[in-house]
Amino acid sequence: MYRLNQSRLIVSHPEYIQTPPRVPHRTILLLNTQSRIDGYLKWSLNNVSYFLPSTPYLIAMKKRLFHVFDPGHAPESDDYKSHDIWSAPKNPNATLGNGIYRETHPWHLHGHDFWVLGYGLGKFDPEVDTREYNLVDPIMKYTVALHPYGWTAIRFQANNPGVWAFHCHIEAHAFMGMGVVFEEGVEKVGKLPSSIMGCGESKHLRKP
Repeated sequence: MYRLNQSRLIVSHPEYIQTPPRVPHRTILLLNTQSRIDGYLKWSLNNVSYFLPSTPYLIAMKKRLFHVFDPGHAPESDDYKSHDIWSAPKNPNATLGNGIYRETHPWHLHGHDFWVLGYGLGKFDPEVDTREYNLVDPIMKYTVALHPYGWTAIRFQANNPGVWAFHCHIEAHAFMGMGVVFEEGVEKVGKLPSSIMGCGESKHLRKP
């Protein structure tokens, strides 16, 4: 609890306040759980455990190699009202168990600084908890804590063309699937150098 209270007290320096947009264009809820895939313990966001494709995203998108990664939309939570955060998730992609991790997860976003709008304990309710957001002097960071059995709300402006990872900064957790990827404005990215074409199917695009 003391870590959560400390996080809530952190605001921007009064001489460096940059106020965030008051209304988001899009809201994404990420429900962070553990599951087992083929018998291996994994971390999942909205029941999907992330793994890196062999061909880098930016190259795949610029060269229209859309078959090298899942073309569907990234998973979004649609059952936040019914989900019980205190119990193991009951779904086909999870197994029941009595072991838990009680720790703080340092979430890190590439390519951006973001505003930290709020923290809370228990299950996040967008119809209630958004009323308590700090839209006056929130601190800007690129890594933020997600506390045990709690939620963290951030807001960022998708104004940096590219493909950016958002993941837990504990290496083992990222390796176990605790992450997602944001794509924004790839069509605005200039020509990619041939020197970066070396992974997955991009190696076939490299000039001799």
